[in-house]
Parts: sequence; C-alpha cells; structure tokens
Amino acid sequence: EEIVAILAHELGHWKMWHTAANLLVVQAHLFLYFFFLGTMLNYEGMYASFGFGGERAVVIGLLLFGNVISPVEHVMQFLQHLMSRRFEYQADQFAVDQGRGLALSQGLIKISKENKSNANPDGLYSAYHHTHPALIERLDAIEKAIKKRQ
Repeated sequence: EEIVAILAHELGHWKMWHTAANLLVVQAHLFLYFFFLGTMLNYEGMYASFGFGGERAVVIGLLLFGNVISPVEHVMQFLQHLMSRRFEYQADQFAVDQGRGLALSQGLIKISKENKSNANPDGLYSAYHHTHPALIERLDAIEKAIKKRQ
C-alpha cells in the first residue's frame, strides 16, 4: 500500500510536468550562465577592475567570473530548491487526491527512518540546502490535505 502511495506521488510529478519544468529551468540557467561567462571573458573592464591589465588569460577570467557569479548562483540554488519543494507538496497532494494520503505518510516515515534523515531540521537551513521539505512539514501538509478532502 505504501509503495502504491509513493508511486502515486511520483505519478503526480509526471502528471504536473515537474520533470519538464525542472529541465527547462536548468537549461535556461545553464544558457544564461554560459552566455555571461562568454561575455565576461571578453570584457576588458572585468580584468581591469581586479588589477589584471593587458593580456587576458582565460584561467584568470574563469577565476574572476567564478567570484563574480557566486552570489548569483547561491540565489539561483535557493530559488530552484523553493521550486522543487513546491513540486513535492503538489505531488503529495496528488497522492492524497488519489486516496493514498495515509499510506504516503507511512511510507515517507519508513523512508526517513531507513535513510536516518533529520525529520525536523532548522527551517532556514532546510530551505537553502534541501530539495525536499522536512518530513514533519510534509506530514503536516498531508494531514491537512486529508482533512480538507473529507
């Protein structure tokens, strides 16, 4: 029963096009990353502002670009994790709508025990580092969705 519930969750991802949406976001992110990399490697002002005048070595350009883009990448990672966590709640809701809410909760608890994961990490840490909501958050959302459905 729990396996069927987890499969219902995964089918929710498929039905709501989460995989395609993630793929598009990652492709757009990579396109922009390489576009700005190419632009910055040819931008003399970047080298000059860091004290590298004259010849523009690619290695220096890569290091400078890495330093410049790093804060942007942190924001992008946070936004991608927010989107992924939202998708997880939506897929959980799909499983609940299929009548598999209780079994999904039980299955998630078993998976969490098997993986020895932290069921209730710090909210900010979890939001930044984890693509999936904490177990406690998911169980609360599933419970609310079951009650709402009844």
